[in-house]
Amino acid sequence: MSRRHLIKGGAAVSAVALLLAGCVSPVAGPSGQYATPIGNAPVTANPTPYSAALYCLADYARRYNLPSPRMAVGRISDYTGTVSSDGGRQITGGASLMANSALAKAGARIVERYDTSVSELELRYANNKLIGDQAPDAQGPEDTQYRRILAGQVPGSDFYVVGGITEVNYNIRSGGFDIGQGEINSARPGSTMLNHRVYVMNIAMDLRLVQTTTLEVVDVVSYQ
Repeated sequence: MSRRHLIKGGAAVSAVALLLAGCVSPVAGPSGQYATPIGNAPVTANPTPYSAALYCLADYARRYNLPSPRMAVGRISDYTGTVSSDGGRQITGGASLMANSALAKAGARIVERYDTSVSELELRYANNKLIGDQAPDAQGPEDTQYRRILAGQVPGSDFYVVGGITEVNYNIRSGGFDIGQGEINSARPGSTMLNHRVYVMNIAMDLRLVQTTTLEVVDVVSYQ
């Protein structure tokens, strides 16, 4: 390869590096972003109409020093059995995750019970002395000690939330109008159609608040 081709190749690589440097920076800009989002669509928060009320509960508890019980979220499944035409679920399967987010916004103390796969795996490894933890004053890998399992090290929950999505109705009420116009005796025949429809649907959810130690159902709500 000639020297001229090497110079051209080096210039091309430098140009690409400069372009990439313009997209990614080690210092965040005024918007707090390190990189330019593809399509100018940055990651944004996803608040709901209930977020303000949940944050208000959290602020009230902090202001008056009200301790929160330990809360857990169990399985909140879709019991409607509805399936869309393309084969997927018609109703979300993430209701338990939404309940976790709502409790966190309200300032509740949450213990994980919905997905304990990682904790159970590491507990099994620790029981076989396969996981090591370094002490704060460790000088090297030889100071690593296996993780000990202590009785009572996992805090228990006081209450947990379970339930399910129990009802979905696609067309409780509907209304609208259709307007059509057509021309046949004209040099430029054509037609126009205006259509407007409004459908009312509802989704119902039944939730239970259960005391963990006694399994007593202390509250039941049914919302739609």
